Amino acid sequence: MEDERMGEERYKYRNKDERYKKMNRFNLITITAALVIILSYLWMKLLAGNISRSTVLGNTVVIFLSVIANLVIYSRNQAGTQLRLMITIEIGFEFLMLAAQTDAKFIDVTLIGMLAIAIPYYDKRFCKRLAVTYAVLYALEGTIRAVKGILVLDVDSVCMTVICYSIFIILARVGSISQDFSDHAQGAIAEQSGKQAGMLEDIISISRTVKEESDKSTGLVNELVDSTRTVSRSMQEISDAANTTAENISEQSIMTQSIQESIEETRSRSGQMVDIARESNVSIQENMQIMEKLKVHSAQIAATNEQVTDSMGKLQNKTRSVEEIAGMILDISGQTNLLALNASIESARAGEAGRGFAVVAEQIRQLSEQTKASMEDITRIVNELNENADEVVRSVKSSVGATANQNEMIRTAADSFEKLDHNIAELITDIREIDDRIGNLSDSNNRIVENIAHLSATTEEVTASAEQANLLSEKNMEYAQQTKETIGLIKDTTAGMEQYI
Repeated sequence: MEDERMGEERYKYRNKDERYKKMNRFNLITITAALVIILSYLWMKLLAGNISRSTVLGNTVVIFLSVIANLVIYSRNQAGTQLRLMITIEIGFEFLMLAAQTDAKFIDVTLIGMLAIAIPYYDKRFCKRLAVTYAVLYALEGTIRAVKGILVLDVDSVCMTVICYSIFIILARVGSISQDFSDHAQGAIAEQSGKQAGMLEDIISISRTVKEESDKSTGLVNELVDSTRTVSRSMQEISDAANTTAENISEQSIMTQSIQESIEETRSRSGQMVDIARESNVSIQENMQIMEKLKVHSAQIAATNEQVTDSMGKLQNKTRSVEEIAGMILDISGQTNLLALNASIESARAGEAGRGFAVVAEQIRQLSEQTKASMEDITRIVNELNENADEVVRSVKSSVGATANQNEMIRTAADSFEKLDHNIAELITDIREIDDRIGNLSDSNNRIVENIAHLSATTEEVTASAEQANLLSEKNMEYAQQTKETIGLIKDTTAGMEQYI
């Protein structure tokens, strides 16, 4: 409303009444100034003694009455046409009075000025009539002056008359042209106003549609803002979850790396176990071969012990036979010694004759003694041999028993080695299977590491996408807010257009 009032105040003269008010006020001021100048002229002529007092007083009364009449007419209707008609009459009357009573020449210019003032009324008929009226008045002035005997056919007067009539014609034509210009301008303005009114109606219709669509858009933008906020919160949650997943993936990567190291260490230890088992298997095979050899040697030793036992039995038998023979020899030695004793006794009896026989008997006795001593030694040795043989037999029997136990232990050890060999073979097979499974586990772990790497890359991409989507959501919220504000401005603008409906 304020802009409309200011616009009306700024372009108020597009209204005819406002123009008439302005021109009437200006015309009133101008005619009043002109009448004051005429009155001043008359009073100066009176003071100079060139005019009668009655003429001056009469003109003064007429001028005052004219001014009062003009003010009354203007106060009653500022935009009316009565004032300009009254001013025309006053100027015409005063012009004729001055022409009849004085020789003033400036009054001709007064007619020209008043005709020029009439042009802004943009009334072509009024301008033509006024120009004709002033031409008639000017002609009457010349007639009056001629009657008074004033020269009016000299060159200056004729030129002045021609100039004045030319000015009257020009001003009338200017008024007509101005009127045409004003009519054309008003017509163009009216046409443009019509077009603008149509455009305004279209704009108002569009603004109504825009307002309705703006209301819908506002609802959609509000929903978009809510959805964008929801998406932003979701993307933030996704980003947080992705960051947490990335941390878990990093931990899992470290764990899988540790698992891979453990698998490699296990594979290395498994290889070492296989090598140790193989070496143990080789050692067991060697030990089994040794045990087989021990079995053979033990059998040989057992056979040897049997042979020794048999030999020692035979030796004991032979020793007993030697002992028996030694006993027989000892008996024979005793009998020989007894015979030698008897021979000594008999040789003693025989005296000298038996001395030689005594020597032989002595020798026999000595031999018998020696034999006895030897046989005693032999008996002692045989007894020792018997004892030793018994001990050897007992030792051999112990050796045989020990050998038998050893054979049993060797068989037990061989059986244990066979079981151990079988178990180690199974252990090698199991270790190989474990190694294969560890290899598969290593391959699986490697694939897990690769998958974790891909998952980590994907998670980073998801995180980056989530952050980018979050930024886009924030920008969309800003754009939606700006759109909302713009729609608000459009709604305010369309609401402002409602005043033109």
